[in-house]
Amino acid sequence: MSIKATQLNKKPTIYKYQAVRNVPVQSVQIQDAFWGPKLKVLREVSSYDLLNKFENDGALRNFDFVAEGENGFHSGEPWFDGLVYETIRGISDILASSYDEHLDHRVDDIIDRIVRAQAAGDDGYINTYTMLDRPGQRWGENGGFLRWQHDVYNAGCLVEAAVHHYKATGKTTLLKAAVQFTNHMCEIMGPPPKRNIVPAHSLPEEAVLKLYQLALDEPVLGAAMKVPFAAQEYLELVTFWIHNRGNHEGRYSHGGEYAQDHKPVLEQDEAVGHAVRATLLYAGLTALYLCTGEAPYLETAKKLWDNISYQKSHITGGVGAVHHDEKFGANYELPDNGYLETCAGAGMGFFSWNLFLATGESRYIDKLETILYNIVLAGRSIDGHKYFYENPLVSKGGHNRWEWHSCPCCPPMIIKILPELASYIYAYDHKGAFVNLYIGSESQMTIGEVHVSFKQQTNYPWAGAVGITVTPEREASFSIRLRIPEWSGQYAIRVNDQAVSFELENGYAVLNRVWSPGDTIQLDLEMPVHLVEVHPNVTTHADKAAIRRGPVLYCLESVDNEKYVNGTILYTREALRENHMERKLPLNPVFEAEYDATFFDGAVLVRTTDEAGSPLTAIPYPYWNNRSRGTMVLWLQHDHPAQQEGWENKLYRTIE
Repeated sequence: MSIKATQLNKKPTIYKYQAVRNVPVQSVQIQDAFWGPKLKVLREVSSYDLLNKFENDGALRNFDFVAEGENGFHSGEPWFDGLVYETIRGISDILASSYDEHLDHRVDDIIDRIVRAQAAGDDGYINTYTMLDRPGQRWGENGGFLRWQHDVYNAGCLVEAAVHHYKATGKTTLLKAAVQFTNHMCEIMGPPPKRNIVPAHSLPEEAVLKLYQLALDEPVLGAAMKVPFAAQEYLELVTFWIHNRGNHEGRYSHGGEYAQDHKPVLEQDEAVGHAVRATLLYAGLTALYLCTGEAPYLETAKKLWDNISYQKSHITGGVGAVHHDEKFGANYELPDNGYLETCAGAGMGFFSWNLFLATGESRYIDKLETILYNIVLAGRSIDGHKYFYENPLVSKGGHNRWEWHSCPCCPPMIIKILPELASYIYAYDHKGAFVNLYIGSESQMTIGEVHVSFKQQTNYPWAGAVGITVTPEREASFSIRLRIPEWSGQYAIRVNDQAVSFELENGYAVLNRVWSPGDTIQLDLEMPVHLVEVHPNVTTHADKAAIRRGPVLYCLESVDNEKYVNGTILYTREALRENHMERKLPLNPVFEAEYDATFFDGAVLVRTTDEAGSPLTAIPYPYWNNRSRGTMVLWLQHDHPAQQEGWENKLYRTIE
């Protein structure tokens, strides 16, 4: 009989030098009108969709061929092992918060196939592409190509999946495989006389640190599995990977800037190269600080985050502007048709979360919120079956979600980050609690020596009213910090229906008081429709503006904005599409925001008129391409005075 995750008492990965502590996904129950339906589709549709499609692609059969040891061939790309592991990681977090026995057994069957394949060797190594197609070229050596083979990347995905699966279910089968593989890497990788092998695709850095922390938290677990932990060696391995970027002695470069292998990480001050690799590397760099407390790691991570957020991030939170090499462009190179891979958005979300844990600053949650409500949700269709690889801000009708892809890396990233949503809502430190995201939910945490329950009710992001009931087990003095979103102008806070004084600290309204069981907090965020402008150095958006309401960006789709007269199309469809994409807003447009319960699972639509007085309807950006295969545009023509001042630590701001 399987143990339900909710019956386990596994704490999340918490590193020694976190300024803020996170809560496990199973300690938060989401009961939210906005996120509830989307997470239900993730759990009941997308998780099975991914497993079925990987089965059909032959990705799972690859493990069977390795286990059988003869007459096998590899199906799919070399990184398919990693994508299967990433899917297991995401499903593990789903099981932790909302147990599904059938899904649990489905994952167990896949884990058995993985373990049988690993057992075909004698040293813990498992990478089906290399074992089936390049058996003499492990780690890209002997004429191989690690950047293509993804041996280390796949290993990292296995390790991360194993830690999450163990914490969700208490099962150790996959964890034992991951420990064997990591111990093997520690034996062969490192300073001389070991081999100079570093990941050609980042992710293993943070993954191995999660295993390191588990080894510290549960040191007897290794003995119980009969596979010893080597915690210090795990930390040394990740430190080697970070510091050995740019050192190509005894190995080839992974493409220089492409894989952030052009110089040591601590000397890098600009985000360059493949955006997914970069953001996952920076997330790992931040995690290394959280483990060691060594300031240069945090200083470098913050510098790179600032460069992305204030010079290289699109308004939706998407990153990676250039199609060639799926990479970052130059500073302020932010074209409407930028690449903006879903994976890169998720990677930036993980990076931002780690920096919040390191600092307690709300700007990192602001970035995470933008990514969650825009890029991540846009990456999957409402029905849960189709996906975006790229997320441009303009389409002439040729960009559509696909049911599957020859490189289906983005769906597993979506299924990794969305189940983590529960753990992003609340956090705590020795002073009290943080409320980061406004999502209907219940949670429990221990502040000091007092057990405290929180219940949040809201219709965010469609409405700005947030109600929070605080129930400590007894009267206790502590702080509750409410994030004031960067988009928010006017807001009010009441406790037990009385206005209260508070201080702002790191973007949070801090409520210090003695809390009694049943105390209530009411946060009211005004949520008007805003026009947003971009930094004047972004020349592609000169004389343009974007529509935003709360954390959600809006776009125009041709299905809502083509002109008809008595049911007859006024011009040719091609002309209408071009006309729709060039619509211009008046200097001071008047917006009407209206909630439409029939628009999928409900949404606020925005209506206005263009400069000629013709009606316009704007929909939330993540909902586009669910009703038609028409055109879409986010940045609209708009004449407004260019302001050259006041752009410090800003890339976008409201037009006043």
